[in-house]
Amino acid sequence: MKRILTADHVEAAFADGLTSIEAPRGSTVITPAAWSKAHELGVTLDQRGTGLAADAGADPGSCERIVDPSGLIVVRGDSVRLGRFTGAGPDRRIGLTDLIQGSDGSPMTAGIMSWKREDSFPWSLEYDEVDMVLEGVLHIGIDGRTLEGRAGDVFYIPKGSRIVFGTPGHVRVFYVTYPADWAAAGNPPQRPQS
Repeated sequence: MKRILTADHVEAAFADGLTSIEAPRGSTVITPAAWSKAHELGVTLDQRGTGLAADAGADPGSCERIVDPSGLIVVRGDSVRLGRFTGAGPDRRIGLTDLIQGSDGSPMTAGIMSWKREDSFPWSLEYDEVDMVLEGVLHIGIDGRTLEGRAGDVFYIPKGSRIVFGTPGHVRVFYVTYPADWAAAGNPPQRPQS
């Protein structure tokens, strides 16, 4: 489903002091009134996209991002559309969208990920990660134990951990990884071998 950017959205961003709104081609419909309002107020509608996909060839998802000249970025939570993450295996149906990335000048990446019980997956972390459960129940299996978190609970997973991301039903998680450019540093995460 595409996001619709209206003149009201542009006006609200301008009222917040922002001068640029990310509106990626293919995932955003910009109304004629929005184009007119942006031109009138001097707001740039950036259609280049939200950055790198979670993995090559995958749908990166989308979100409405307002970028202030100061570097502050606002991501509108109700605009987040999860893309498809295939890095845990092509048979898994995992939704994922990076909201903030290294390409934004951030030393961290932040985003949202979601999956169901049948799509639980093993993972090796070559970065530090913090996860906050937004919906459902998160199970993290490590060293033969399973730790459980529910909405509002926060996990810290240290670099080098070999875990299983699981859930007994479904889960939606907000994540932050550090450093943002772990893949560029030549340390992409590796799926544990069974």
